[in-house]
Amino acid sequence: MATDAEIRNAGILYMPQQKYLQNPYELPTAQTEPVPGGVTNTNAFTNSGGDGFSVYNADPNTITNMNPNSYALQDARRENELSYVGKSFPGNIDPLYSTNTGAMKNMEMYPEYYGLDKPPPSKISELISKGIGFIPGIGTLTRVADFASGMLPANRRAIMENQLGTQGVMVNDIGQIVVGQGGSYNTPEGIMAGYNPVKMTDETFTGRQENIGKTLQEKYGLTQEQVDGLMSGELTEEDFKDSKYNLKGTNKQTNLITNLINIEKARKNFADTTDITDQIVGIKTDTKTNNSGGGGGDGTFGIGSDGQKSYSSPGDSFGTNATTGGPVSNKTGKGRTDYFFGGRVNFKDGGLASIL
Repeated sequence: MATDAEIRNAGILYMPQQKYLQNPYELPTAQTEPVPGGVTNTNAFTNSGGDGFSVYNADPNTITNMNPNSYALQDARRENELSYVGKSFPGNIDPLYSTNTGAMKNMEMYPEYYGLDKPPPSKISELISKGIGFIPGIGTLTRVADFASGMLPANRRAIMENQLGTQGVMVNDIGQIVVGQGGSYNTPEGIMAGYNPVKMTDETFTGRQENIGKTLQEKYGLTQEQVDGLMSGELTEEDFKDSKYNLKGTNKQTNLITNLINIEKARKNFADTTDITDQIVGIKTDTKTNNSGGGGGDGTFGIGSDGQKSYSSPGDSFGTNATTGGPVSNKTGKGRTDYFFGGRVNFKDGGLASIL
């Protein structure tokens, strides 16, 4: 059994003293360098609960996004389009679509955009639909039912966790990123283990990178240019094979180099996840016809998402939102309001471009 002093000397600073652990902690045989400014990849909490699980080796029964819906954005678009059946816009009597068939005919012109070309449901989805609620090795399926069936609520956390799942990033039932069975910490999917994605920002990643970069410069002699090269992809761990980049007393390269690379990959992936999450939330909270239609400009191009008449000038092909300055395309009285604040989303940002 390692002493408390030995554990601290190994860089494991936040583990309770041995006398408070249910099972004595043993130092790992392979030395792992603490990651400055982040959740250190050690086995510090592996034995503390007596079940062998931690954020680095998660209990599969606690993972909520093991079977994510890869078509959440397309599903949101399709459900939103169908929600316009029988609905009319302010100042217009006729509905955009009279029947579901009319809406589907329009969507069939864009099968990929609306997910009409997606494959059949997964096996887990089929089991859920048949009322089977438990699978050996996965456990109770109620935790993953929403993801597998595509019935995502207009809940940003749930939507984000689903999107993380499509990238192989696992999240447990208390909102932490974890490493699932067969996964690894020092990967883009596992490097943020222990963090809550809802609370993460770009600075969460760049702060860790800054700390690691400083350590690489001060302890291993890297230049700022080399640190930047690792993050940009111009350099890889293969460019640092010299023994001076090894952990002290070993022939193993410091893990900080690959940590830095994987944090940058995770940062870019998280930015993509955040973007798609925002698109889905925007679509699911589409205000549709809940606009008052008062105030603003002349209203030639209809009502903006702020509920006010849009402004227009001679020769314009679209109006301008009275509040946001965004485009409003509603000249015929059947078009959609702009994207901002829950209005109809344009094609670039996840919605259907005006075809009227």
